[in-house]
Formats: sequence, structure tokens, C-alpha cells
Amino acid sequence: MKKLLSCIVIGIVVLCGLGAAVTATNENQKNTQRSGITESPYVDELDQSMTDYDGSLPLGRTNIFGYYANLSIAQSFVPQMEVLTRTFFLMARNTSTIYPCFLAVRDNLTAKDLAVVPAEPSEFPIVNGTPTEEQLAWIEFDFDDLWVTPGQTYYIVVYTANITENYYWISGNGTNIYQNGTVYLSLNDGQNWTELVDADGCFKTYGLHETYLQITKKGGLGPSFVIKNVGNYTAWDVTVNNTISGGLVFIGKHTITNLSELQPGQEMTLHPVFVLGFGKVTISLKVSAANVKEMSSETSAILLLVFLIGVK
Repeated sequence: MKKLLSCIVIGIVVLCGLGAAVTATNENQKNTQRSGITESPYVDELDQSMTDYDGSLPLGRTNIFGYYANLSIAQSFVPQMEVLTRTFFLMARNTSTIYPCFLAVRDNLTAKDLAVVPAEPSEFPIVNGTPTEEQLAWIEFDFDDLWVTPGQTYYIVVYTANITENYYWISGNGTNIYQNGTVYLSLNDGQNWTELVDADGCFKTYGLHETYLQITKKGGLGPSFVIKNVGNYTAWDVTVNNTISGGLVFIGKHTITNLSELQPGQEMTLHPVFVLGFGKVTISLKVSAANVKEMSSETSAILLLVFLIGVK
């Protein structure tokens, strides 16, 4: 705890000058809501983490070391997986907290959010005063899956509304345990940041490894597709969009097929739907998955009633 507080005292002193220079500037809080999050069957894996607790700090606007300040905190990290699925922080909240806690992922501290999601106060344990480790909980921030570049630095930014006594508790360690990142502090709603090279937050990131699919199309009695996982990892939540355009297609113009998983080396043959029509048509296929970048293929064929002829 003493190590963490020592780091923060130094950071607060540096930040005081920055905060005074922008007193008249009001940065609007982001109110972006979680969009399109649905339960998924895939199993993500722990990627980056620092879980060695040393102490906690108030996140939000409260009396810090004798004066009121609105503290926002960021943690830099370097992912080793291509898809970032969710993060956790060891946190709690004050009894007077009523506004959500937001978590954003950025590739630069002052850049546009790559992902952002709120967590409601009801999701946090309530503490009165500085919490002990036992009073904290690992809070999940589950945003839309995000493609990232392994080996590149990203930033997890945690903040809340700049309202007096609306604050959370966020934990960390004053020793540089996590070697691939560090903590940053802001007292002016993220306009300026100061790095604390000897501190880290208590956090976890989860992700998925990228894998690769191969598509083969066949004709015959309705279109069929062979999709094979040629990568080294399971493909999760596979979605196949098939569109037949041109000619006169009465039935089967568009189909969507979903597969929960496709393991390495496994292939599946899909017969999406009965097709009826005639004429020269174009078959467009788009395939994606939680950890597969969208791939597309297009070919021409002759549709003769229920037969697709000449599909290559």
C-alpha cells in the first residue's frame, strides 16, 4: 500500500499544474452504451494480467490528499492474442456512487475509443472508507470483441462522471510487476496524462487467437459449401452469409448459417437452403467468426430449376 501511495503522491503533484491550466474546460463524459452484446459459447483465454494487490485509490471526484480532484486511471498493456474479448479490474464503489464506471480501450491515451462499455454501480461491492483486498471484487467489462495487433501497446482507460463524491475504488501495486505496461493518471477528464512507471493496476485481459478457414463451393442440387479450419485454433461463432443474385431466383436468394465452433482440421459441409430459379447467377459467400477475419468469395453459375451448374 505504501509503495502505491508513494507513486500516486508524485503523480498528483505533477498533475496539479495540468489541472489548474484547464479549470474552465468541461469535457463531456461519454455515455456510449454497450451495443449488441450477446452470450457466446466460445471460451476465451487469459492473455495479460497483474493480480498482486498492494492498495486502492478512489476513481472519480473526491477529496484526495486534502483537496477535491476527479481521478481517471489508465493501464497500458501489450496483447499477445489477436482478439481482445473482455477485461477485469479489482474494484469496489463508495456508498454515494450513482453514475456508471466506464472502461475504454484505445491505441493512444487521447485517441478515439476502440471499444467502450459501462458497468453499473450495482455490479460493484459497496465499501465505506478505504477497502481491504477482501472487500474488492473482480469486475468484468465485456465489450464487443476487438481485433488488436499482438505486440502493440494499448491502453485500458477507466473513468466515471465528474460529480462530487461519485467515485469507485480501483486497486493496484506500487511495484513494477507487470513488465509490458504501466499506470497513467489524469485529473482533467483524460485531457492530460502522467505516467507512473513504477505502478500497475490489478487487471486481467482475455482474448482469442486468430485462426483461418478455407472455403470450397460445389454445385448440384442446391449450393453446398465445404468450410475447413486450416489454422491452429478453434474457430468460434462461425457465420456464413450466402447470396445468389442475377437471373430469376424464386427461392434461396439469401441464407445465413451459424456454427458454434469448428476445430483445427475439421471441415463441415453446409447445404443452406433449397434453391429454385433459372438463368446466369452470381454466388457471393462471406464467412467470418469471432476469431476469423471476414473472408469472401464470388463465382458465377447457371441455375436450372433446382440445379446450380458450373460452380467452381
